[in-house]
Amino acid sequence: MKYLATSLLFSLFLCGQTPTPQVAPGTPAPPVEAPPPQAAPAVPITPDTVVAELADGKKLTAGEIDHIFAGLPPQLQQQARMQPDKVLMQLLMYRYMAEQAEKANLDKRPPWNATLEFQRMQVLAQAEVNEYKDKIQVSQEDQEKQYKENPDRFKQVKVKVIHLTFSATPDKPGPDGKKMLSEAEAKAKIDELRKQILAGEDFGKLARENSDDKTSAAKDGDYGTIKQNSPYPEPVKKAVFALKEGEMSEPVKQANGFYLIRADSVVIQPFGEVRAQVIEELRQERFNEWMKGLQARFTVKVDNPAYFVPKRAPQLQTVR
Repeated sequence: MKYLATSLLFSLFLCGQTPTPQVAPGTPAPPVEAPPPQAAPAVPITPDTVVAELADGKKLTAGEIDHIFAGLPPQLQQQARMQPDKVLMQLLMYRYMAEQAEKANLDKRPPWNATLEFQRMQVLAQAEVNEYKDKIQVSQEDQEKQYKENPDRFKQVKVKVIHLTFSATPDKPGPDGKKMLSEAEAKAKIDELRKQILAGEDFGKLARENSDDKTSAAKDGDYGTIKQNSPYPEPVKKAVFALKEGEMSEPVKQANGFYLIRADSVVIQPFGEVRAQVIEELRQERFNEWMKGLQARFTVKVDNPAYFVPKRAPQLQTVR
């Protein structure tokens, strides 16, 4: 029953709700603000120290509460200590109701027995996943091999950019009060700018005079360094990493504008800077291989699709 209770509690916290004793377990209630931080106790607390008391007078020690809180997912343990009265009330209610259900053998009756077995299977499967991932080791030799064989993964490009925005309703003024370009007008303009740069015009000067990205325009188009894991759209990153040092891209279209990108420098990050990334990549690759192996092992071929057609609930017949 611990998994079911924990799941219910988890749902309550996700919704930012706190249960009250006047309603059934799991019923939403208004949010309750966390109490202000309390001053640290002057007297050291031992596992036998009484730190809480129930309405019926039962004392709860620090050791008992630590044991109760240990059954919560890690992400809820801190929240539990911020609202100990509310969380303890809910947990103790669940514990009492679970004990009563077990006395009545509800855990052995359908559908509860099947639900409990399914939840137990899920928890143990997740435990196995976590255990497998934690045990994956990556040798220094494998790390260095991964780095040397995949230099493009660790490429970083310092770029300059000219960004021209367009609007689906160009007749309406933009945020600065100026007329917006249509998509066709923006494409024609950025194509012209590209021709001028190829003919010898200074990229920085044209960026300063034309780019709608005012932050980079003020720095002659300097857009900073882009890495493989930088949070940019894939078409932009694809254009960036296809460039050699000094090269300029074709215009790259995005939802509301075109980008013209020039690579000022292209370097491979030193191994020491990306070692953690290399290790994580290898660990993820080996975990994915393990998962693919399991999926291949348990792949199901349905021989009789008709058997699996959802069954309709029986219909009541009208008596005439």
